[in-house]
Amino acid sequence: MRAKHRGSGIERLDGSAMPGDRRGDIRIVIARPPAEPGRERAFAYLPWPVRLLLKLGLPILGLFAVFVLPNYLDCRKQQAAGLSFHGMTVGACTRQSLDDQIRGTQKRFEDIARAVVAH
Repeated sequence: MRAKHRGSGIERLDGSAMPGDRRGDIRIVIARPPAEPGRERAFAYLPWPVRLLLKLGLPILGLFAVFVLPNYLDCRKQQAAGLSFHGMTVGACTRQSLDDQIRGTQKRFEDIARAVVAH
């Protein structure tokens, strides 16, 4: 065995490495360079359903916390104060206020687009 191993190049099958030596067959060795040691993330050790849940669930949870939760808490506050309509549930109130918020945002974008086109 040789102490020093070459990853690629030309070697002789009989092990001689003398440049002038013509004995033995020649083989061409092509090998990839050794991989650089990389840091493995702890995320890689999680099972795939957990990784999928984290990748998709966290953004959805963030959007829920930003848009739906404030409307829900406002409707709960209105219901506790007795300001909601008769028979309207907190879920219906939340859907209505979220719909109003989306429509208002859409109207603002349309107004901005009209102002840009007018100039």
